[in-house]
Amino acid sequence: MMQRFLMSRRTMLYSLVGMLMTTMMALYGCGGSGSTGSGSYPDPTPTTTKSAAIIDASTLMAWINEGKLNAPMAAKASASGAVAVKSSAVLDRVVIVSPSTTADWTAKGHIPGAVRWGTDETAMSRIEGLALAANMMPNGPMMDGIIQRLGIDGNTTIVISLPKNAGTSGLYSQSLIYWDLRYWGFPRERVKILNGGDDAWEAAGYTLSTDATEKYTASTYSVKNNAALNEAFRYSIGDMITKTNEIINNPKLKDEWQLLEVRGTATSPYITNALRQPNAVMFLSRLNGDATKNFVYPDKATLISRMATLPVKDGTTDVYVSPTKKTIAMCGASTSASPSFVLFDAILEVPAGNIALYDGSASQWNNYSTAYLSAKYTTATPAQISLWSFNDTAITRTQLAAGTTWPIGTKDAKGNDITISIWTADSPALIPSHPDMNQILKEDKAYMTPTGSSTSGGTTGGGSAPSGC
Repeated sequence: MMQRFLMSRRTMLYSLVGMLMTTMMALYGCGGSGSTGSGSYPDPTPTTTKSAAIIDASTLMAWINEGKLNAPMAAKASASGAVAVKSSAVLDRVVIVSPSTTADWTAKGHIPGAVRWGTDETAMSRIEGLALAANMMPNGPMMDGIIQRLGIDGNTTIVISLPKNAGTSGLYSQSLIYWDLRYWGFPRERVKILNGGDDAWEAAGYTLSTDATEKYTASTYSVKNNAALNEAFRYSIGDMITKTNEIINNPKLKDEWQLLEVRGTATSPYITNALRQPNAVMFLSRLNGDATKNFVYPDKATLISRMATLPVKDGTTDVYVSPTKKTIAMCGASTSASPSFVLFDAILEVPAGNIALYDGSASQWNNYSTAYLSAKYTTATPAQISLWSFNDTAITRTQLAAGTTWPIGTKDAKGNDITISIWTADSPALIPSHPDMNQILKEDKAYMTPTGSSTSGGTTGGGSAPSGC
């Protein structure tokens, strides 16, 4: 009896030792051949998500040295055994995007391994309110086409650079991409801005490539796989009319809300109660103080200090932008207001709903004059027109600088109305706050309807380890 008992315990011990050895061999096979060459199993916990949203060149280079740039996606790495890839890289990939023209891509160069996000891919024309509007948030299919082409998945930290000496236009494209991604559900910890772009990269002693070939693997990831649409980051024409009315009717709301118009203190017309900034980059500076280099964002303390000392106009009075008030930024057509979104979301890290862009901005707003709407909607009643008109006699939603007149409608370079087509002849019957008049939000929310998990692996919060190796 005792002999059988000892044999049984010995058999169990051998089995446990065998299982332990098998497990150790499996772990070695998964992680021991990583780029570190150390033979140890890398920690799969994402690290890029721990940094601030505004990063410098040395931080990006560290991620590249860790093998994260354009690393295989989790599903693809798992299928191949992942024997030559650090598991941490698979779950914490990096893709560098740059808003560049094809000419600048080779003439000015780019960070090696970066991929090009076209400067014509930051916005699109979409129906909203009573008419088609230009320079609006890209829709879901457009965003999916971009992120899939550039190899972005749920485990990807997206670093947005910009070409050398890109000026304000490059800065606006960089910040619009940031806003586009945030609106479509990418979390702040997965969207980074390389402060100063390629100029900062080169100033740090790193080289740029003029190779025209972009080397990356496309993904099958969709914005539908993100947690939710950040709808509070964007205001529609109806939202703006409603909010403007609220502040006019209750001036105490100015203690809680601020509207930022970034086109200059002489801007006319402008939305009633909007604070007018001298320019869109008043809180930024140039890299190393060099006017030939890209703009750079300040750190949080510097930004708060600049907001407290650099005045803007409230009518004719000097006031200061608050870092804590709920803020809606606007400009001519969404572009130059986009750095303001970055300031509040990426640097100040205000709560969701405390910063938004009105992407229609003046190019949309100025088409909603009483005269223009009356000419376009001959069957509409005066009451219906007044609900939409920015210069309604009962509640003037727009202010003018001295010596200017109400615009009939915004014109293009050839003198044609930029309103390409009117949605429907009886649409003024619906009030601005009606959900059916916020067509962009309605369409985008429908597109984000959950459809299951992504085939390219991971989640937007950093991903979870794939099963097995």
